[in-house]
Amino acid sequence: MIYRVAAALLLLMSLLPAAGCDKATPVAPNGTILTISANPSKIGPTGRSTITVVGRKPDGQPLNPGTEVRLSVDKGTIDPAIVAVDSHGEGTAIFRADGRSGTAKVTAMVGGGMTMVSTDVEIGQVAKTIVLQPTPTSVTTDGGTISLLAIVRDETGQPLANQGVNFTTDVGRLNSRGAILQTNANGQVRDTLTVSAQDLEGNVSTINVTAQTTSGEGALVSANAQIRVQGGRPVASFNYDKGSTDNEVFFTNTSTGGVGTLTFTWDFGDGESESGPNPSHTYSSPGPYTVRLTVVDQQGQSDVATARIIVPVTTPGSGT
Repeated sequence: MIYRVAAALLLLMSLLPAAGCDKATPVAPNGTILTISANPSKIGPTGRSTITVVGRKPDGQPLNPGTEVRLSVDKGTIDPAIVAVDSHGEGTAIFRADGRSGTAKVTAMVGGGMTMVSTDVEIGQVAKTIVLQPTPTSVTTDGGTISLLAIVRDETGQPLANQGVNFTTDVGRLNSRGAILQTNANGQVRDTLTVSAQDLEGNVSTINVTAQTTSGEGALVSANAQIRVQGGRPVASFNYDKGSTDNEVFFTNTSTGGVGTLTFTWDFGDGESESGPNPSHTYSSPGPYTVRLTVVDQQGQSDVATARIIVPVTTPGSGT
């Protein structure tokens, strides 16, 4: 009998360490601080958004890894509904819209609801296209003011209101100074670009402007436009490459600037010449040739670009 009792005690003692190896799920302490965010915060009727929650103890340290945060939504679905935070106190889940428009409230809580926070995800039509229209489309070398109109439309082609648009330029200054502007009920938003004569020093021939907005999945939708600078002298340049036969060469004009329509005169270096922006020329024999392109604008201002080429051409090149 004594041996049986001793054996039972030994068995019980052997089980105690094993039971102690099971670790309980960490519990968020009272006073836990939760934050929650959605990216993107605006999605299409069947879009999705990444929900990020961050939990910190009252002393500012991250919640213990494995602490569970419960998520719920009043519209759409969330997966998973319970996230375990990592060593930084952070956890993520995916919210999916179910076709209903409006605003979905995503709520996170710990400690049986002692700490609770929420964020909104706007569900509706999202940007599909954006058009950028500058007025005027050219300025003189003295500079000027250009009105920029952006129009945003959704997947059905309808104007999209309250959509953020960002304008940028490589020359001059924008009234918005790079801030996000909102479209009106007609899907339109305007900015103003001011360019001075000093901005155009160095023979600037074009000004590049861009308007950008975001689609439902956080991707950028962009529109670009060029504003021509008139009054500066033309700058001649061209590219060349091998043609369809050994002695044929293709030439492509890349000249910029000037006033009005440019005219082009090519001297191929073998006694032959031609006009037009993008000619091809077949040489009678292989060898080195000096090609010259003369560009003249409507005010008689001109520039010349040259290149020393070897026929047959084996590597594309350029003339400046």
